Amino acid sequence: MTNSSHSIKGGICRRSLLRSVPVIAGATIASNAVALNLFAQTKLTHDAVKYQDQPNQGQQCSGCVQFVAPNSCKVVEDPVAASGWCQLFTPKPA
Repeated sequence: MTNSSHSIKGGICRRSLLRSVPVIAGATIASNAVALNLFAQTKLTHDAVKYQDQPNQGQQCSGCVQFVAPNSCKVVEDPVAASGWCQLFTPKPA
């Protein structure tokens, strides 16, 4: 005989549902952490883009659309010098 105050019609009991909440929350947090970690690893290495600390034919990081002052880049790993240069240089619009 079942106790109707502890179960819901259809076979799902409230206690089982409440036990699964931490598991679902943990899985959600873990998947978000993995996604953020993967996103953080998408920056390219200095070697991969042939980064150098000096300008190349008048082109330098401070004039690139990817540069984030004072010493960062949206696509190349930090640090990046404002006077540096790499193959991904894209001039800022005039």
